[in-house]
Amino acid sequence: MANKIRIKRRAAGGAAGAPASLENAELAFNEVDDVLYYGEGTGGAGGTATTVLAIGGSGAFATLSGAQTITGDKTFSGVVIVPTPTTNTHAATKVYVDNAISGVSTTFTAAGDTGTVTITTGVDTLTVAGGTGLTSVAAATDTVTINLDNTAVTAANYGAAGTVATFTVDAQGRLTAASNTTISITASQVSDRATNLVTGLTGTANEITVSNSGVGAVTLSLPANVTISNNLTVTGDLVVSGNTTTLNTATLTVEDKNIVLANVATPTDVTADGAGFTIKGTTDKTLNWVDATDCWTSSENFDLASGKVFKINNTAVLSGTNLDNVTVDGGTF
Repeated sequence: MANKIRIKRRAAGGAAGAPASLENAELAFNEVDDVLYYGEGTGGAGGTATTVLAIGGSGAFATLSGAQTITGDKTFSGVVIVPTPTTNTHAATKVYVDNAISGVSTTFTAAGDTGTVTITTGVDTLTVAGGTGLTSVAAATDTVTINLDNTAVTAANYGAAGTVATFTVDAQGRLTAASNTTISITASQVSDRATNLVTGLTGTANEITVSNSGVGAVTLSLPANVTISNNLTVTGDLVVSGNTTTLNTATLTVEDKNIVLANVATPTDVTADGAGFTIKGTTDKTLNWVDATDCWTSSENFDLASGKVFKINNTAVLSGTNLDNVTVDGGTF
Protein backbone atom coordinates (compact mmCIF):
# COMPACT_ATOMS: atom_id res chain seq x y z
CA MET A 1 0.00 0.00 0.00
CA ALA A 2 1.33 3.51 -0.93
CA ASN A 3 2.41 5.84 1.89
CA LYS A 4 0.40 9.02 2.47
CA ILE A 5 1.93 12.29 3.61
CA ARG A 6 -0.40 14.47 5.56
CA ILE A 7 0.09 17.91 7.17
CA LYS A 8 -1.67 19.73 9.91
CA ARG A 9 -4.88 21.45 8.91
CA ARG A 10 -7.70 23.45 10.37
CA ALA A 11 -11.13 22.71 9.08
CA ALA A 12 -13.37 25.33 7.48
CA GLY A 13 -15.38 25.75 10.69
CA GLY A 14 -12.37 26.93 12.72
CA ALA A 15 -10.70 30.34 13.15
CA ALA A 16 -8.75 32.11 10.43
CA GLY A 17 -5.05 32.93 10.81
CA ALA A 18 -1.77 31.10 11.59
CA PRO A 19 -1.39 28.32 14.16
CA ALA A 20 -0.22 29.38 17.58
CA SER A 21 3.02 27.45 17.01
CA LEU A 22 4.71 25.02 14.62
CA GLU A 23 7.84 23.00 14.88
CA ASN A 24 10.77 23.71 12.62
CA ALA A 25 9.93 22.77 8.99
CA GLU A 26 6.37 21.79 9.97
CA LEU A 27 3.53 22.70 7.56
CA ALA A 28 -0.08 23.61 8.40
CA PHE A 29 -2.98 24.63 6.14
CA ASN A 30 -5.94 26.70 7.32
CA GLU A 31 -9.01 25.91 5.23
CA VAL A 32 -10.80 28.97 6.67
CA ASP A 33 -8.59 31.57 4.88
CA ASP A 34 -6.87 29.12 2.44
CA VAL A 35 -3.32 29.90 3.67
CA LEU A 36 -0.41 27.43 3.92
CA TYR A 37 1.91 28.12 6.88
CA TYR A 38 5.54 27.00 7.48
CA GLY A 39 7.51 26.85 10.71
CA GLU A 40 10.89 28.62 10.40
CA GLY A 41 13.76 28.60 12.86
CA THR A 42 14.56 26.44 15.88
CA GLY A 43 15.08 29.04 18.52
CA GLY A 44 12.03 28.05 20.50
CA ALA A 45 12.01 25.63 23.40
CA GLY A 46 11.73 21.95 22.48
CA GLY A 47 12.37 22.65 18.77
CA THR A 48 9.44 25.08 18.30
CA ALA A 49 9.85 27.32 15.26
CA THR A 50 10.60 30.95 16.00
CA THR A 51 8.52 32.23 13.09
CA VAL A 52 5.35 31.02 11.35
CA LEU A 53 5.34 32.17 7.73
CA ALA A 54 2.47 32.25 5.24
CA ILE A 55 4.03 30.65 2.19
CA GLY A 56 1.11 29.76 -0.07
CA GLY A 57 -2.58 29.54 -0.73
CA SER A 58 -5.04 31.94 -2.30
CA GLY A 59 -5.55 33.63 1.02
CA ALA A 60 -1.89 34.70 1.20
CA PHE A 61 -0.97 35.47 -2.42
CA ALA A 62 -2.74 36.80 -5.50
CA THR A 63 -4.13 34.17 -7.84
CA LEU A 64 -4.08 34.26 -11.60
CA SER A 65 -7.86 34.05 -11.88
CA GLY A 66 -11.01 34.41 -9.86
CA ALA A 67 -12.28 37.18 -7.62
CA GLN A 68 -9.95 38.16 -4.83
CA THR A 69 -9.64 41.04 -2.36
CA ILE A 70 -6.17 42.50 -1.91
CA THR A 71 -5.60 45.04 0.87
CA GLY A 72 -2.78 47.48 1.45
CA ASP A 73 -0.83 49.67 -0.99
CA LYS A 74 0.81 47.79 -3.91
CA THR A 75 3.42 49.11 -6.33
CA PHE A 76 3.68 47.61 -9.82
CA SER A 77 6.66 48.06 -12.14
CA GLY A 78 6.60 47.54 -15.89
CA VAL A 79 3.54 47.96 -18.12
CA VAL A 80 0.20 47.46 -16.34
CA ILE A 81 -2.45 46.36 -18.81
CA VAL A 82 -6.08 46.92 -17.87
CA PRO A 83 -8.56 45.01 -20.04
CA THR A 84 -11.13 46.87 -22.07
CA PRO A 85 -14.52 46.89 -20.27
CA THR A 86 -16.74 44.14 -21.74
CA THR A 87 -19.39 43.43 -19.14
CA ASN A 88 -21.67 45.48 -16.98
CA THR A 89 -19.34 44.95 -14.03
CA HIS A 90 -16.41 46.28 -15.99
CA ALA A 91 -18.54 49.13 -17.33
CA ALA A 92 -19.55 50.03 -13.79
CA THR A 93 -15.87 50.21 -12.85
CA LYS A 94 -15.25 52.51 -15.80
CA VAL A 95 -18.16 54.72 -14.80
CA TYR A 96 -16.77 54.92 -11.28
CA VAL A 97 -13.32 55.90 -12.53
CA ASP A 98 -14.81 58.43 -14.96
CA ASN A 99 -16.85 59.98 -12.16
CA ALA A 100 -13.77 60.11 -9.94
CA ILE A 101 -11.80 62.12 -12.47
CA SER A 102 -14.72 64.19 -13.74
CA GLY A 103 -13.21 67.30 -12.09
CA VAL A 104 -10.15 67.08 -14.34
CA SER A 105 -10.75 69.14 -17.50
CA THR A 106 -9.88 67.61 -20.82
CA THR A 107 -9.77 71.08 -22.43
CA PHE A 108 -7.86 74.25 -21.67
CA THR A 109 -7.86 77.83 -22.89
CA ALA A 110 -4.84 79.54 -24.47
CA ALA A 111 -4.82 83.35 -24.60
CA GLY A 112 -2.79 85.75 -26.69
CA ASP A 113 -2.30 89.51 -26.42
CA THR A 114 -5.69 89.58 -28.14
CA GLY A 115 -8.17 86.70 -28.38
CA THR A 116 -8.39 83.21 -26.81
CA VAL A 117 -8.62 79.64 -28.17
CA THR A 118 -9.90 76.43 -26.56
CA ILE A 119 -7.69 73.34 -26.92
CA THR A 120 -9.16 69.85 -26.50
CA THR A 121 -6.51 67.37 -25.41
CA GLY A 122 -6.05 64.43 -27.75
CA VAL A 123 -7.89 66.31 -30.52
CA ASP A 124 -6.40 69.75 -31.07
CA THR A 125 -2.78 70.81 -31.55
CA LEU A 126 -1.57 73.99 -29.90
CA THR A 127 0.64 75.80 -32.43
CA VAL A 128 3.06 78.53 -31.37
CA ALA A 129 3.43 80.58 -34.56
CA GLY A 130 6.08 83.25 -35.05
CA GLY A 131 4.79 86.72 -35.91
CA THR A 132 6.56 89.45 -37.88
CA GLY A 133 10.31 89.07 -37.47
CA LEU A 134 9.92 85.90 -35.35
CA THR A 135 10.30 82.20 -36.18
CA SER A 136 9.17 79.33 -33.94
CA VAL A 137 10.91 75.94 -34.02
CA ALA A 138 9.64 72.75 -32.29
CA ALA A 139 12.86 70.74 -32.35
CA ALA A 140 12.87 68.98 -28.99
CA THR A 141 10.42 67.16 -26.74
CA ASP A 142 8.10 69.57 -24.95
CA THR A 143 10.15 72.55 -26.26
CA VAL A 144 9.26 75.31 -28.72
CA THR A 145 11.99 77.89 -29.40
CA ILE A 146 11.10 81.37 -30.64
CA ASN A 147 13.91 83.06 -32.61
CA LEU A 148 14.31 86.70 -33.66
CA ASP A 149 14.77 86.82 -37.44
CA ASN A 150 17.87 88.46 -38.90
CA THR A 151 17.48 91.71 -40.85
CA ALA A 152 19.67 93.20 -43.57
CA VAL A 153 21.62 95.20 -40.96
CA THR A 154 25.27 94.21 -40.51
CA ALA A 155 26.33 93.86 -36.88
CA ALA A 156 28.84 96.70 -36.32
CA ASN A 157 29.50 100.00 -34.54
CA TYR A 158 28.00 103.00 -36.32
CA GLY A 159 28.94 106.67 -36.06
CA ALA A 160 32.40 108.20 -35.50
CA ALA A 161 34.11 111.58 -35.08
CA GLY A 162 33.49 112.55 -38.69
CA THR A 163 30.34 110.57 -39.44
CA VAL A 164 26.82 110.17 -38.13
CA ALA A 165 24.83 106.92 -38.13
CA THR A 166 21.59 106.72 -40.13
CA PHE A 167 18.96 104.01 -39.56
CA THR A 168 15.71 102.70 -41.02
CA VAL A 169 13.23 101.40 -38.42
CA ASP A 170 10.15 99.30 -39.26
CA ALA A 171 6.80 99.30 -37.45
CA GLN A 172 8.05 96.62 -35.06
CA GLY A 173 10.97 98.78 -33.96
CA ARG A 174 13.58 96.70 -35.79
CA LEU A 175 16.54 98.24 -37.62
CA THR A 176 16.17 97.19 -41.26
CA ALA A 177 19.02 99.34 -42.60
CA ALA A 178 22.03 101.11 -41.10
CA SER A 179 24.90 103.12 -42.54
CA ASN A 180 27.36 105.95 -41.83
CA THR A 181 27.06 109.43 -43.39
CA THR A 182 29.89 111.95 -43.42
CA ILE A 183 29.12 115.03 -41.32
CA SER A 184 28.92 118.10 -43.55
CA ILE A 185 27.09 121.16 -42.18
CA THR A 186 27.30 124.55 -43.84
CA ALA A 187 26.95 127.80 -41.90
CA SER A 188 23.63 128.54 -43.59
CA GLN A 189 22.16 125.32 -42.19
CA VAL A 190 22.69 126.43 -38.59
CA SER A 191 19.83 128.61 -37.40
CA ASP A 192 20.40 131.38 -34.84
CA ARG A 193 24.06 130.43 -34.82
CA ALA A 194 25.36 133.86 -33.78
CA THR A 195 23.44 134.02 -30.52
CA ASN A 196 23.25 130.37 -29.54
CA LEU A 197 26.87 129.31 -30.02
CA VAL A 198 28.20 128.05 -26.69
CA THR A 199 31.81 129.09 -26.28
CA GLY A 200 32.55 127.89 -22.77
CA LEU A 201 34.57 131.10 -22.22
CA THR A 202 33.74 133.86 -19.75
CA GLY A 203 35.41 137.19 -19.21
CA THR A 204 36.52 139.01 -16.06
CA ALA A 205 35.00 142.37 -15.20
CA ASN A 206 37.30 145.33 -16.07
CA GLU A 207 39.96 142.94 -17.35
CA ILE A 208 38.76 141.03 -20.44
CA THR A 209 35.49 140.57 -22.34
CA VAL A 210 34.30 137.62 -24.43
CA SER A 211 31.81 137.93 -27.27
CA ASN A 212 30.44 135.62 -29.96
CA SER A 213 31.20 137.27 -33.27
CA GLY A 214 29.97 134.55 -35.65
CA VAL A 215 29.87 130.83 -36.37
CA GLY A 216 32.77 129.24 -34.52
CA ALA A 217 34.31 132.66 -33.80
CA VAL A 218 34.95 134.12 -30.35
CA THR A 219 36.28 137.62 -29.82
CA LEU A 220 38.42 138.44 -26.77
CA SER A 221 38.84 142.14 -26.10
CA LEU A 222 39.62 144.69 -23.40
CA PRO A 223 36.71 146.57 -21.86
CA ALA A 224 36.42 150.35 -22.10
CA ASN A 225 37.95 150.68 -18.61
CA VAL A 226 40.66 148.18 -17.69
CA THR A 227 41.82 147.38 -14.18
CA ILE A 228 44.98 145.33 -13.63
CA SER A 229 45.15 144.13 -10.06
CA ASN A 230 48.80 142.99 -10.19
CA ASN A 231 52.00 144.09 -11.95
CA LEU A 232 52.02 144.94 -15.66
CA THR A 233 55.28 144.47 -17.58
CA VAL A 234 55.55 145.94 -21.07
CA THR A 235 58.61 144.71 -22.99
CA GLY A 236 57.94 146.93 -26.01
CA ASP A 237 57.06 150.57 -26.37
CA LEU A 238 54.15 151.90 -24.32
CA VAL A 239 52.05 154.41 -26.22
CA VAL A 240 49.33 156.20 -24.25
CA SER A 241 46.80 158.31 -26.15
CA GLY A 242 44.50 160.61 -24.22
CA ASN A 243 44.37 163.87 -22.39
CA THR A 244 45.46 162.81 -18.90
CA THR A 245 47.93 160.21 -17.58
CA THR A 246 47.67 159.65 -13.83
CA LEU A 247 50.29 157.69 -11.88
CA ASN A 248 49.20 156.81 -8.35
CA THR A 249 52.55 155.45 -7.18
CA ALA A 250 54.79 156.05 -4.20
CA THR A 251 57.95 155.97 -6.33
CA LEU A 252 58.45 156.76 -10.05
CA THR A 253 61.65 155.38 -11.54
CA VAL A 254 62.60 156.38 -15.09
CA GLU A 255 65.59 154.84 -16.83
CA ASP A 256 65.70 157.41 -19.65
CA LYS A 257 68.15 160.29 -19.19
CA ASN A 258 65.99 162.78 -21.02
CA ILE A 259 62.31 163.48 -20.51
CA VAL A 260 60.69 165.15 -23.51
CA LEU A 261 57.72 167.45 -22.88
CA ALA A 262 55.34 169.11 -25.35
CA ASN A 263 56.28 166.51 -28.00
CA VAL A 264 53.79 167.30 -30.74
CA ALA A 265 53.84 166.69 -34.47
CA THR A 266 55.18 170.21 -35.22
CA PRO A 267 56.80 171.69 -32.10
CA THR A 268 57.21 175.51 -31.74
CA ASP A 269 57.83 177.96 -28.91
CA VAL A 270 54.10 178.49 -28.82
CA THR A 271 53.42 174.77 -28.33
CA ALA A 272 56.18 174.71 -25.69
CA ASP A 273 54.78 177.70 -23.76
CA GLY A 274 53.98 176.71 -20.15
CA ALA A 275 55.77 173.34 -20.36
CA GLY A 276 57.44 172.31 -17.15
CA PHE A 277 56.62 170.83 -13.78
CA THR A 278 53.88 171.46 -11.23
CA ILE A 279 54.19 170.21 -7.67
CA LYS A 280 50.94 170.14 -5.70
CA GLY A 281 51.06 171.79 -2.28
CA THR A 282 49.03 174.37 -0.39
CA THR A 283 49.63 176.28 -3.60
CA ASP A 284 51.04 174.92 -6.82
CA LYS A 285 54.84 175.01 -7.03
CA THR A 286 55.78 175.43 -10.69
CA LEU A 287 58.83 175.53 -12.93
CA ASN A 288 57.74 176.36 -16.48
CA TRP A 289 59.16 177.69 -19.72
CA VAL A 290 57.35 180.93 -20.64
CA ASP A 291 57.31 181.91 -24.30
CA ALA A 292 56.57 185.59 -23.60
CA THR A 293 59.83 186.05 -21.63
CA ASP A 294 61.69 183.26 -23.37
CA CYS A 295 62.75 182.10 -19.90
CA TRP A 296 62.36 179.35 -17.37
CA THR A 297 60.12 180.77 -14.66
CA SER A 298 59.84 179.44 -11.12
CA SER A 299 57.08 180.23 -8.68
CA GLU A 300 59.41 179.50 -5.77
CA ASN A 301 62.86 180.41 -4.44
CA PHE A 302 65.98 178.39 -5.25
CA ASP A 303 68.09 177.32 -2.29
CA LEU A 304 71.52 175.91 -3.12
CA ALA A 305 73.19 173.55 -0.72
CA SER A 306 76.30 174.72 1.11
CA GLY A 307 79.33 174.83 -1.18
CA LYS A 308 77.26 175.09 -4.35
CA VAL A 309 77.26 178.12 -6.68
CA PHE A 310 75.37 179.56 -9.62
CA LYS A 311 77.29 179.34 -12.88
CA ILE A 312 76.88 181.02 -16.24
CA ASN A 313 78.71 179.41 -19.16
CA ASN A 314 80.41 177.16 -16.63
CA THR A 315 81.70 180.21 -14.68
CA ALA A 316 80.65 180.72 -11.05
CA VAL A 317 78.87 184.03 -10.66
CA LEU A 318 77.16 183.67 -7.30
CA SER A 319 77.92 181.70 -4.17
CA GLY A 320 76.85 181.84 -0.57
CA THR A 321 79.50 184.45 0.22
CA ASN A 322 80.54 186.13 -3.06
CA LEU A 323 79.13 187.77 -6.10
CA ASP A 324 81.93 187.08 -8.61
CA ASN A 325 82.76 188.39 -12.03
CA VAL A 326 79.86 190.83 -12.10
CA THR A 327 80.28 193.77 -14.51
CA VAL A 328 78.50 196.97 -13.65
CA ASP A 329 78.58 199.83 -16.18
CA GLY A 330 81.40 198.14 -18.04
CA GLY A 331 83.54 197.49 -14.96
CA THR A 332 84.28 194.48 -12.80
CA PHE A 333 84.27 194.24 -9.03
